[in-house]
Amino acid sequence: MNRSSIVSIVLAGAVALSLPPLAAAQGNSQKGRGVRPPKTSASSPVQPAGAGIRNFGAWLDDSSIVAPRSGWAGFSIGYVKSPFGRQFDMPSADVGYGLNRRVQVGFSMPYYRANYGGVPARGLGDAFVNAKVNLVDATKSKRGFGMAVVPVLEILSGLPDGVSHGSWGLPVSAEIQQGPVRLYGAAGYFSRGAVFGSGAAEWALAPGYTVTGTLTDGYSLKADPFSDALGLNRRRIDASASVSHALTSAIAAYGGMGRTLSRTDANSTRISISGGIVMLFSSPVPVRPRGPR
Repeated sequence: MNRSSIVSIVLAGAVALSLPPLAAAQGNSQKGRGVRPPKTSASSPVQPAGAGIRNFGAWLDDSSIVAPRSGWAGFSIGYVKSPFGRQFDMPSADVGYGLNRRVQVGFSMPYYRANYGGVPARGLGDAFVNAKVNLVDATKSKRGFGMAVVPVLEILSGLPDGVSHGSWGLPVSAEIQQGPVRLYGAAGYFSRGAVFGSGAAEWALAPGYTVTGTLTDGYSLKADPFSDALGLNRRRIDASASVSHALTSAIAAYGGMGRTLSRTDANSTRISISGGIVMLFSSPVPVRPRGPR
């Protein structure tokens, strides 16, 4: 693997990590479950129907697959500030591995420290397991076009008893490679009741350096009058920028910043900052013993 390979892998991961957490609930959601409504008192007006929670989801990835029997391990830290509180993710772990020329698998999970609404909390955050299946290889396409489907399983944490801790998503990703510029993005559905679209523009400025700008647009499908009464948007748009540098042929570092662009509400991110390091690895190829001559 060369430097350009690790920069591409890092930027796909770095962009995802630099995206602000969407609609963080109780400070431990990475992809969004919504802000829980305040408790009502006896003197409060009649509460509108609904849970007062907006469900969002977003995924940003390219279509590229790492070589079989190789992969990466990434470790990062992140900080998010919203009108509702703040959160540190430290550390966050991200691991991926190529099973064959068409399929790779991945896993990510953060350890969070948060304070939302004056209530401190810490622990393991939501885990995400995914498998990327390459449908069109961009490196073999005449126009540099690639496509993949990325089924995702979410294992949600911090939810009350009786509420499902599992959900799934089905993003479809695509990319176009044109010299030093690469465009990629994804669109799909999350079973919690959300659709999304995301995109990124990546530009290789100098040997080992790459900058990326991203945009995600999520929409909560479920009608909820209580969420409307609380002023929670059904649509959310976020942007981020990141830079990556390949330190060696197998190690890269990155950093990024982002914020919510859509109308401010309790789910919005005022600023998110993240950075980390990614290391590539290859499994040794087993040597078959020679038979008798």
